Amino acid sequence: MPAISANPLQNTTVVILMGTFVPQKLQFVYGPLADIFKARGYEVKVVGLPSWGLSSLDDAANLLDESIFNAETDARYILVGHSQGGVHALDLASRHPDSVLAIFNFATPHHGTRLASISRWIPATRDMKSHSLHLHNLRALNYDQERIHSLFTVFDEFVVPWFASSIHGARNVVLAPSIIHGLLGRVGFKRSPEVQLVHGYAGHLLVIWHSQFHQYIERTLDELEAQDTSY
Repeated sequence: MPAISANPLQNTTVVILMGTFVPQKLQFVYGPLADIFKARGYEVKVVGLPSWGLSSLDDAANLLDESIFNAETDARYILVGHSQGGVHALDLASRHPDSVLAIFNFATPHHGTRLASISRWIPATRDMKSHSLHLHNLRALNYDQERIHSLFTVFDEFVVPWFASSIHGARNVVLAPSIIHGLLGRVGFKRSPEVQLVHGYAGHLLVIWHSQFHQYIERTLDELEAQDTSY
């Protein structure tokens, strides 16, 4: 791991929100992702979802809000969410828009997933079904969408369809083999300020380890650290 450098974003904490069914003791799975930020001198916290992500999205977000944010300080945050963790990252940022500098979401069902209908008795999956009103309202909340980076893969086996991870106005980064980039461009997923196509293969669980996404985060942090970050 590279030597830790001085952090130009003073008093900034990176919070990585784990995915559904991942217990806190498996936080080491997110180690390579956490190391990107640690190498730059950030404090990093890897946080599991309450009740393994099975409770309602509102209840979980309330508990995460209480445990992460300190209203008595001027602390700032970068939120990183995987799967359902990304839904909570968006919710928390909308509650604290002046404190959250950026969001990096991996394989997050911003528009829900068809697989959620399989487990309707679980509160969290009910909230994440396709065309969910809860998610629709969440996407419309008060947070600068240009500070949202949604990183996802065409091979996602849990977010169905895979493009349900896109979010209008955000920076969407799509992992797909280069051989089909032309096809994706013709159907609307073309290179633009909002959509980038990068080469690679990964499923829902392995996107957090993919080097293309890690390189994207490094470049984005370079830009963020070079800006005036006093929002």
